[in-house]
Amino acid sequence: MTSKQKHFILKNAKPYTLHYVLYFLLVVVMSVFSICSILSINNFLQILFSEGGGMQTSSTSALDDILNVVYNYFLSFGKQNALVYFTLLILIIYIMKDLFSWLGEYEMGCTRNKITRNIRYNMFSRFIRQDLSFFVHYKKGDLLSRISADVLEYDETVLRSIQTIINSIVVVLLYLVCLFYIDWSLTLITLILFPLVAVLTSTLSRKLKSNSKKLQAKNGELISDIEQTVAGLRIVKSLAAIDYVNDKFSKKNHTYTLLRNKVYRKIYLASPQSEVISSFVIAVILLIGSREVLSAGGLTSGMFIVYLILFILIIKPAKDASTAFYNIQKGTACMDRIMEIEDSENTIQEPSNPIAFPNMEKGIRFENVSFSYTDKQVLKGVSCMFEKGKTTAIVGSSGSGKTTMIDLIEKFYSIKEGDILFDEVSIKDILSSNIRNNIAMVGQDTILVNDTVANNISFGDTSYTLEQIKQAAQIANAEEFILRLPNGYQTNIGDRGDMLSGGQKQRISIARAVLKNAPILILDEATSALDTESERLVQDALNRLSRDKTVIMIAHRLSTVVNADKIIVLENGEIKEQGTHQELYNQKGVYYNLYKMQEI
Repeated sequence: MTSKQKHFILKNAKPYTLHYVLYFLLVVVMSVFSICSILSINNFLQILFSEGGGMQTSSTSALDDILNVVYNYFLSFGKQNALVYFTLLILIIYIMKDLFSWLGEYEMGCTRNKITRNIRYNMFSRFIRQDLSFFVHYKKGDLLSRISADVLEYDETVLRSIQTIINSIVVVLLYLVCLFYIDWSLTLITLILFPLVAVLTSTLSRKLKSNSKKLQAKNGELISDIEQTVAGLRIVKSLAAIDYVNDKFSKKNHTYTLLRNKVYRKIYLASPQSEVISSFVIAVILLIGSREVLSAGGLTSGMFIVYLILFILIIKPAKDASTAFYNIQKGTACMDRIMEIEDSENTIQEPSNPIAFPNMEKGIRFENVSFSYTDKQVLKGVSCMFEKGKTTAIVGSSGSGKTTMIDLIEKFYSIKEGDILFDEVSIKDILSSNIRNNIAMVGQDTILVNDTVANNISFGDTSYTLEQIKQAAQIANAEEFILRLPNGYQTNIGDRGDMLSGGQKQRISIARAVLKNAPILILDEATSALDTESERLVQDALNRLSRDKTVIMIAHRLSTVVNADKIIVLENGEIKEQGTHQELYNQKGVYYNLYKMQEI
């Protein structure tokens, strides 16, 4: 395990240090009761097989003295009563052992849940604060796998294994102390078990880590394929591509299964390894211990039975510790994938001394802005003005840079060359959150959540009253259909607003923009997918919303921008033309050709 991985474990466990200490103490108490229950077997056997009920007086150690006191006390009640009382005592000891064992397990279970909760929250928080370039490098399914499957894997492998190791170390050490006290020479033989297991564990765990990392990556690919297929199932069916998609998934699923078998083959090998070693050591103990008892040495038959039970019981925690080390190696793969997300940095450069967002008296100005996602330049020296109180449309073929300009205005990416000014304030001097608070967006793809109409309109801000929400809906021409819904504004509209039509969804989006009342309004193909009646209602709402604002339109259908105050024509990331519809049409340039093609 690397120092970075250790730091990750300690960082997440540090807030719960006291919980780990409490668990350690509970395991110690549980182990003491367990040892007491086993030592009591010696007294029980003495009472059961004693001749004539005589007192036991001889002793060879302090432990023997203590056991003799207990033995003589119970025997004073008579042999029959002593057996009954001693049985009850053993029962109470076992109950106490199980009680403290349950308390320890419950305490650590809650602690592990809190740790995974924090990790999951940190990852989600990191996701939503990343710039858009982050999501270009990761598949959606892979990100979902990391925040769900990988976090659970971390809990089941690393956190559970740490719990197991703490438990095993306490139990093994206390049992070993007891074994050494009973017969130190015989106990030395048991120590052969641990270095053998350690050597075998370290040999196989290196291969296990590598395979586990591949396994987590394959799991991410599977989830990504499932997510993409479900999202595009309509297209898959319409293209009669079900068999193709099914075969493709079947191959990946088969590869994943083979890799998973390979990983678990190594994990499950830990148990039989320790079993073989344990069986060998037990055989040696039986041979040496029985000879010592028969030779009337320091080890009595009763204590030898106790010794043998203690050693047999020490095998399981020792084996569990061995398996736990395997699992931790397996878990380092998912740990690396989690840390990769948590360590990712947002490339948006926020100002150290931010300036407040201006009152927008003039508008937005691009000054020689160039931008590229990778090596290919998307925008090349763009300079233009989006004036307050006017509607400016951006047109051009697909890939010309229209959406990129909007993304830069909303500070989804950092500008590498040039500048964008809000009035006379540079975008670099304003916090991205302040910029977005002053922008309202109405897009072609309306983002609605599985919630009520009212909560979708006020999405992201709970300070609005229901009356304000209703006023926004009225301006957006949305209240008419909202009141026809089963519960009006409190109607749940389903996942992605599936209960609503396209036009209704769009009017909810416009109501959201009305409620925000931002000085900048961005319209991204807001009416392109609507029927004639819906488009009329939406356009009427947009006209009321656009008053006294800086309005920017992205359009593919040029018929929707003919009334814009200014049209900017992009081609391959450069501004080729600017002007009104009539001016550009008369120039018979790029805009004219695009317009005529759409007429055809």
